[in-house]
Amino acid sequence: MDITTTEVENASLRPKVLLVEDDPVSAYLIQQMFLAQNLPLDHATNGAIALDLHRQNRYRLVLSDWMMPEMNGVDLCRAFRKLGGPYVYFILCTSKGQKSDRLEAYDAGVDDFMTKPLDRSELQIRLRVALRILEAEEVVQRQKAELESMNEKLNHLAVTDALTGLSNRRRFQEMLEEGIDEHLRAGDQLSLMLMDIDRFKNLNDQFGHQAGDEALRTVARVLSENSRRHELPARYGGEEFAIILQRCSRMESVIAAERFREAIERATWPHRPITASFGVATCNEHIQNASDLISAADQALYMAKQNGRNRVEVFPDGRPARLPTE
Repeated sequence: MDITTTEVENASLRPKVLLVEDDPVSAYLIQQMFLAQNLPLDHATNGAIALDLHRQNRYRLVLSDWMMPEMNGVDLCRAFRKLGGPYVYFILCTSKGQKSDRLEAYDAGVDDFMTKPLDRSELQIRLRVALRILEAEEVVQRQKAELESMNEKLNHLAVTDALTGLSNRRRFQEMLEEGIDEHLRAGDQLSLMLMDIDRFKNLNDQFGHQAGDEALRTVARVLSENSRRHELPARYGGEEFAIILQRCSRMESVIAAERFREAIERATWPHRPITASFGVATCNEHIQNASDLISAADQALYMAKQNGRNRVEVFPDGRPARLPTE
């Protein structure tokens, strides 16, 4: 009935074990039983010491006497459960046989009972059960961690542009809506810049789509490297990018856009120099929602294109974002 060598050598089946026993003779006998199973264990003489040791070592298996001074085994189990962390398999050793006593212990979180004085064969059986349950719990926790990691990756992919690694248009829209809500709630300033690579179609036509994709990735990298914490770049679509500027006034937005424009102009380009045009707009009494802010920045971008490209234009303050139609 001994626990096999394979079981003991398996790391997931060799948990840290703590014995809580105030009687030195009983503690010695139990320690010898565990050593015979190649399962060394630490020893605490009372509940307070046991909890201190657990905070340091995070035991997975606890064998505790029920009747102890100051803190009995049931109260100790409750204290272990409150500490949280990886699951602790808790075995209570007792001479109590009343059903009501055991129900109280189960309610406190006790997993199993052993009758004192401990029988070696029974201890081996209980340890087998404990090790199997802890192994199963380890498997569940690994699967849970893998699932959480997979979900995190999927969530990241759902809001990330595959080519550039920036936030995609969906995430951009979410961030802009959040920024507008904060602007309306707290009065923080919010600006938006839209950026378009100049003559991008000519680059694709002359050097191929791979060159165009590389240009998009490089622009994204330049935007990321030059973005400050309150500046949130995203790929808006095609060769167009967007940067949300949190707590940024109209003038500060123009300065930021010029910083980005110069960074793109100074970057190293393998085929031909690349520049970009920028349109900037800021929330004001006329611009109070995401649609109007995007429209205003888009109109400013159109002005930058019309006025010669490789420049920054700002949407005129005080004008409605959507110009009235005739």
